[in-house]
Amino acid sequence: MPSISVMFPVYNCKKTYLKKAIESILAQSFRDFELIIFDDGSVNNVKGIIDEYAKRDTRIVFIREEVHHGLAYGLNHMVKIANGKYLARMDADDISSPSRFEKEYTFLENHLEYGFVGGNLLLMDDTDKVYGKRKYPKKPVNKDFLKYQPYAHPTIMFRKCVLSMDNPYGSNNKSRRGEDYQLFMNLTAAGIKGFNLQEDLLYYRETKDSYNRRKLSDQLAEVVIRWNGFKKLGLNPWLEIYYVIKPLIVWMVPNRIAFRIRNGF
Repeated sequence: MPSISVMFPVYNCKKTYLKKAIESILAQSFRDFELIIFDDGSVNNVKGIIDEYAKRDTRIVFIREEVHHGLAYGLNHMVKIANGKYLARMDADDISSPSRFEKEYTFLENHLEYGFVGGNLLLMDDTDKVYGKRKYPKKPVNKDFLKYQPYAHPTIMFRKCVLSMDNPYGSNNKSRRGEDYQLFMNLTAAGIKGFNLQEDLLYYRETKDSYNRRKLSDQLAEVVIRWNGFKKLGLNPWLEIYYVIKPLIVWMVPNRIAFRIRNGF
């Protein structure tokens, strides 16, 4: 049984990004893991690339769906089949630092009071050039959820036991964004503590084009997530109405301007 199961969803990712993401996992200093790659109905032939890596490394578990279901579906499925004591997230266009798993595993082994751990991000463009950094609070509190999600989901390593509920990432039948924000508010409301290592654990690919993914339906769904999540955290959503409707305000801002505001340009 591996110590860590890596949950690695893929959907129509650029092949060059995919290769770098997979290689950053296979190059980890901590070696005792399984890499579960879930291809959720990609149509750009990433299967051939993943097959080649799977032939060379037996730690790779490759699952492919012919029909696209959405991120929550894939993550929920990977949680169910994972064999590891810990579950680590990874996206197909990011790059993990070589010692990421080692640092997170060591922390969770030595700090039993925490249910999950993550860290800071280095922001990179489509050429892998680092242009910024995103820091997260060491020990987030409930009010931190108002302004932003205080955990970088792609850096997180969970104890598998904290995701033991049915469909921790929400309904398999609804494809929407914000499933991670909802998950972290649910865990926090349930008394499960998280911690952010004050180290750069992941190179996160965020470009101006990233903001083109925003849809009004996604932003409306996040408004609902915020309203319900704030209530669970003991925060009055009426008093925090600006933060509740913030996704709609962001949606109205042009993508390039939103990118510059988000990253301090």
